[in-house]
Amino acid sequence: MNVNIESSSTLRRKVTIELEADEIRSELDRAYNELRRTVHLKGFRPGHAPRHLLERFFGDQVRGDVIQKLIRESTEKALAENDLKPVAEPEIVTEETDLAKALRFSAVFDIKPQIEVKDYQGLKVPRPQIEVSEQEVDATLERLRERMAPLKKVTDRNTVQAGDFAILELEGFEDGKPIPGAKTEARLMEVSDKTLAHGLHEVLIGAEVGKPVRKVRTYDADYREKDLAGKSVEWRANVKELFRRELPALDDEFAKDHGECQTLEELRAKVRERLLKQAHDEAEAHVRQGLLDIVIERNPIEVPESLVARESQGLQAEMAAMLEAGGMPRAEAIERVRQNREELAPRAEKRARSGLILDALADQERVETGDDEVAERVARMVTQSGERERAARYYAEPENLAALKHSMRREKTLQLLLDRAQFEDPGEASASSET
Repeated sequence: MNVNIESSSTLRRKVTIELEADEIRSELDRAYNELRRTVHLKGFRPGHAPRHLLERFFGDQVRGDVIQKLIRESTEKALAENDLKPVAEPEIVTEETDLAKALRFSAVFDIKPQIEVKDYQGLKVPRPQIEVSEQEVDATLERLRERMAPLKKVTDRNTVQAGDFAILELEGFEDGKPIPGAKTEARLMEVSDKTLAHGLHEVLIGAEVGKPVRKVRTYDADYREKDLAGKSVEWRANVKELFRRELPALDDEFAKDHGECQTLEELRAKVRERLLKQAHDEAEAHVRQGLLDIVIERNPIEVPESLVARESQGLQAEMAAMLEAGGMPRAEAIERVRQNREELAPRAEKRARSGLILDALADQERVETGDDEVAERVARMVTQSGERERAARYYAEPENLAALKHSMRREKTLQLLLDRAQFEDPGEASASSET
């Protein structure tokens, strides 16, 4: 195996590998011998099929498998022998695949920068102010009240009002032709500007049950939905049934139905306690991010391109999943993400930079996460999951478990920064900044 290493930048490497015919022939012999033991050809006893027939029937498959195996194994060997550790999977470019001559390819990748984190001890941050108002408690109780409200069929009117839930069909047309992806089969929708995009709540308000309605909406040229931008769209809807939430009274009986409390005051106290915990957790998360931002600013580093690309792909997948969970069709969610991927670039770069700094700091401080800690976290997440079997299968996969362990190590490192930080009251912080 001949190996040549080139450096096109501080972090980018190109490893060119060439395997000679003897090495390839040995692997091909092994592959055909293995195939001979397992394949059954008519007219030949198992294990006695001649090589030329195996090559005729399975040659392309064998050559493909051998090329992949040789590339994988020789790349791993070359990286290990030269102490090269890619931050992401190398990009493989094949140059010669005539196995009678040679196999030549290159692996292009980035390596992790050498980082020594400095100036991270005793960072000063403002002390977070944690408060929960009565208005926040009231708003939370109102949302709980809405979640517990059953839907009741509307019988005293047949026109749609804001806040109704309607079973309806909906489709958008331009110049009399259906717009791809703008059709919804009969389903239950809440008629609200918070749940319906493109101003569709205005299309539906006033519509009568069983009577098709058509309304035209014109969208600006820079409208966020590219399929609608600059178009006059005729929306056609057919409302089949109407429902309305029947809100329960906010009293002691409501508290009992909630399943945790006997009185409304007891429920209010529990809601306040939860909101305080949530506010505390959010404040700590904000402080941790602030501390990390300070460390990043004090430790400028070069970030590998491939690492940013991987983080960008992760953000795009997260955004698409979030849009899909919100009811957007999968194809539309993917297209929306594609249109906005440039806006995600700065976040991807920051996420990659943060990860490198945290990993380097974890190494310096010898932060570790034990298997028992990971097992406890998995057990808690599986128990709390709405789909326990699916969650258990997910974390049974070694790569998913390793990713969780890595994430927990970073969490510990962030907590280390928080534990060592010096908190200042708002007055002290402003006074120190003035001086």
